[in-house]
Amino acid sequence: MPEELETLKAILRKKLPEAEVQALMAEFTLASRQGAVAIQGDATEAVIVPGNQSIVGNNNCYVINQGTDPTELIKILHSLLKEVKSSTSTTPRTGFHQFPEVSKFDLTHMVDKCLGELLGKKGLIGLAVPCGEKAFLKNFCERLKHELGRNNIQIRQTLSLNPQVISVSKAVEAIKQYKKLLQTGDVICPIRVGVGDASSAIPKDFWQQIQTAFQDEFKYRLIVVMVGNADCIFPPDVVCLHPPQFEKVHAFQWIRDITQVLNWMHLSDEWMQKMIERCLCDVQTGCLDVGLVYEHLDYTLSILQSNPSLSAEAFLEQLD
Repeated sequence: MPEELETLKAILRKKLPEAEVQALMAEFTLASRQGAVAIQGDATEAVIVPGNQSIVGNNNCYVINQGTDPTELIKILHSLLKEVKSSTSTTPRTGFHQFPEVSKFDLTHMVDKCLGELLGKKGLIGLAVPCGEKAFLKNFCERLKHELGRNNIQIRQTLSLNPQVISVSKAVEAIKQYKKLLQTGDVICPIRVGVGDASSAIPKDFWQQIQTAFQDEFKYRLIVVMVGNADCIFPPDVVCLHPPQFEKVHAFQWIRDITQVLNWMHLSDEWMQKMIERCLCDVQTGCLDVGLVYEHLDYTLSILQSNPSLSAEAFLEQLD
């Protein structure tokens, strides 16, 4: 099969740039059985194996079988090749693609530190991040759950430590209801510290009450994730993390991954420029605004997921 694979690459290189060839090859599945070759992926020229053959296809899945005049096969291949001759911005997407989740955008160093703190531990564990963006808390908890790699992890509803919304005692009472859940798995409890006064004792009071309520040993972990603004003073015995810092390189990596999935690598620079213009908050450092980044990610993914036949140029127009 290596010879057939190289033949397919050679055919594609005559029609497409090398980057697009590599992207297409990543989607192909070649299987050999009893003298037949199956090619699954975007329609393209197929490999002609020795002997008389025919080709049958259904929804981008083509199988070459023995028994038909190769001349007819070549005619069919030429018609299929039209679909790859114009792999440009005007070529619409077909079908649905698996895009990365928003929670996969950066956060790697933060999550790695959390994993280091969580490994081998059980019981109550507190994490704190000075970041007031609502979207961050949601995505951070989802990413943490994913990286822990277990099915028996639940993320509970976010509770706000704001006297105008809920008192500390009521928040603690709500969390105490999770004791039953902790009998079968880990629980991630998102907490938003909704007070703007840096001198407020609410975070400390909350943590002390939680420690009292969960002082008994239990098999699994109750992971309390507290977030607040930059002035918030968190309890001293929780794991304090640095706030997320999104940079241009993170935007590049995200756009690179999606454009490779779509075979739209030619528009990555223009998309990158538009994202930076929308999200940049510090020209000197190149840092991006966390809230604006999450807004952009949600917006662009909603466009791509709701319009599976959208062309690259039409997508860029919607970013203006």
